[in-house]
Order: sequence, then C-alpha cells, then structure tokens
Amino acid sequence: MRTEKEILEQRARVHYQMQDLLKRAKEEGRAMTADEDAQWNKADEDFKAYTAELERVRILADRSAELNRVDETPAPVLPGASKQQDPKDAYRAFFTRLITEAPMTHGEAKRRIAADDVTRAVTSTQSDGAYVIPEEFMRELEVTQKAFGGMLQAGRIIRSPRGGTMNWPGIDDTAETGAWQAEPRAAGLTSRKFTFTRKQFSAHLWSDIANLTWEFIQDEDVNFVAQYLATFFGESSGRALNNAFTDGNGSGKPKGILDATYGAGTGKTTASNTALDKKEFIDLVHSVDPAYRGGPNVAFMFNDNTLALIRKLDFGTTDDEPIWQPSFAPGQPDRILGYPYVINQAFPSLGASKKIAAFGDWSKYVIRYVKDFELIRLQERYADYLEDGFLGWLRVDGQLIQSAAIKLMVAKS
Repeated sequence: MRTEKEILEQRARVHYQMQDLLKRAKEEGRAMTADEDAQWNKADEDFKAYTAELERVRILADRSAELNRVDETPAPVLPGASKQQDPKDAYRAFFTRLITEAPMTHGEAKRRIAADDVTRAVTSTQSDGAYVIPEEFMRELEVTQKAFGGMLQAGRIIRSPRGGTMNWPGIDDTAETGAWQAEPRAAGLTSRKFTFTRKQFSAHLWSDIANLTWEFIQDEDVNFVAQYLATFFGESSGRALNNAFTDGNGSGKPKGILDATYGAGTGKTTASNTALDKKEFIDLVHSVDPAYRGGPNVAFMFNDNTLALIRKLDFGTTDDEPIWQPSFAPGQPDRILGYPYVINQAFPSLGASKKIAAFGDWSKYVIRYVKDFELIRLQERYADYLEDGFLGWLRVDGQLIQSAAIKLMVAKS
C-alpha cells in the first residue's frame, strides 16, 4: 500500500497535467482537441482514483489510531474471573462467547449486550441484564459510521444517560455590545431583554438486524464475528443517520440541516441551475456572520458531484489563488477558499431549486445519542434457517441550534 505522501504526489502531478491541458487551449483561443480531451478525461479519472485511495488510507490510519488507542477505563469485573487475569481480556473473552457460542444457557440467552458506561460494574445479579460492549467494538463501529456519514464527521456529538426530552437553551446576541460606564459608575447596567430560545431533543429509535449462519458463527476465528458486526452496523447506521441529519423533518427522525422548517436558511442563490461561479461561493462564506466563520468546525458541505463542478472552476484560469486548493502535505485536507470541506452524498446535485451546498460552523448542529449502540442476539427467531439474528439499535436526535451559524447555497429555480 502506498503512503499518504506518495498518493498526494501522484495526485498533484495529475492535477497540474489537467491544468496545463486547459491552459494551453485557452491561451491559444481554441477548444481542446480530441486527443487533449481524451488526455484530460483520463487524468480526471486518475485524480478521482487517487482521491479515493487517499480517503481509504486516511480512514485506515484513523481507524488504526482509534483501535490502538490506550484505553484507561477500567473494565467490568466478571463474576468468577481469575484475579491473575486482566479484567479487559476477561471481558473481551466473555463478549466473544456471548456472540459466538451456541447453545448458550437460558440465562445468558436473555442477557442484553449494551454499550453503556464502561466503568459500571457488571455482576450476575444486575437487574436489567445489560452488558458492556468492548471499547474496540465501539471504536470500529463509530469510525465506520463517520466514513459513511458526512453529518457525523461535521456535527457536534453529545451523549446523555437517559432518553427523556432534553432542553437546549440558546440566544442570538451577536448585535449586543454591553455599555461603557462613566465615573462614578452607575449602580448597574441598563436592563436588556434577551430573547431566549429553547431547542428540544427527543430520542428517535433506529434499528437493524444482521443475520449470520450457524456455520459462520461456529467457524469464528480471530474475533471476526465482532469485526463483521461492527462494520455492518457502522455502515448501516452511518448511512441512515446521515440521511436523517441531512433532510429529516423531525417526524419520527431528527431535524435535518436541509429541512425547510428546521434547517439552515439560504445564504446564496445561484445565477444558474446548470453551472456554478466562484463568486457565489465567496458570497456564501460572507453570508455567515463572522462570529461563525472561525474555528476548527467551520467547513463547506456538499456531495461529490458538486465537488467535481467546483474543481472544474479552477482549470484554465489565471487566478493567483484558485477557489479549490488540493492538499500537498500528509494530514492536511483539501480546501475551498481556505476552508476544509465534508462530502455528504445525501446532499442534492445541482438542479433547479436544489439545496446543493452549506457553509458554516458545524458545532452548531448538535447530534444527541442516548447512551450508545446496543446489541441483542436472537437465537430462536431464525433457528429454522440455521441462523442467529443480531439486533442493533440506537436512540438519537439532531438539529441546528443556531440558525445564523450555517447557511445554504440554493440553485436558481
């Protein structure tokens, strides 16, 4: 496998090749020849392939870093565990047994495996029968979720221990400045009536089932079943949550960033619904209050088709600083107007009245998890198919808590 640096160098070479082809035709006042057009298309395909490879390498690096991160949280102490045995190793072995061994005892079959506070002691007398999913499983699942969900990459994630309605207070006070005080100082400042808002977060239920044959489970090797389940549920939930956080209407699901009622407002309407212009992205940036244009969570968001249109805006131009700047350094993302961007395939492509892009401070889109991912093994439901089902579920909600923080680019109607 090539390193990130090697891929970046190859991608930069292709990028400059594409620029040279279009620049030469523009300087000579002509369209590209058939041969040049074929070269450009081949280079574009190579660029996309290098970008995809770069994403895979970075995701793998992030996943490896997460999986290899030292976990300082004490593991649950299982009844009957040897005092000489590492509690974490004992619990990993117990979790593997829960998801792979069959038949299990009647009591074990009814135990719920749940992602919860890993500092909680697990005993044989625990009333709800909940068992903690090992940290490695959760890290694998969460990294996979983010790979398949742009909103999960960008949004601010919080976790609450209970599933009741959570109230989030807010205030839009960007125009207020306080007051200067003369000597001698007055007893107090002039009273101001703030307009407070209150966002309410629910706990919408998402679930899915993965069926595994008994042969697959019995042939378990090197914890492959756990890895498979973490990847399966990570991809499935990642796509579902991303779609809801993008365009959900709040009815049985989260309130999406593109929803007409709860989502972000329009910052820029394009002059065309078939083409984009650089100046429109500059206008989109400046439609967001400067208070929300700085910080680590500020970024653009759009789908891959829109990214292709943005990249083409640069080719053949003489701008000193093109709108899209590819990364040439490992660990650094590509940027647009100096800002990073997130690819979200749930965003629409360019078309009449479509909300094609967003820009702003994504920490103002809050994603609420109630506890964490939970898992149950269904041993009898699919027994006639010689299969076990694994039911996974999440309780989540999400919404934009500050409408001034993120604005949308909408195509001409």
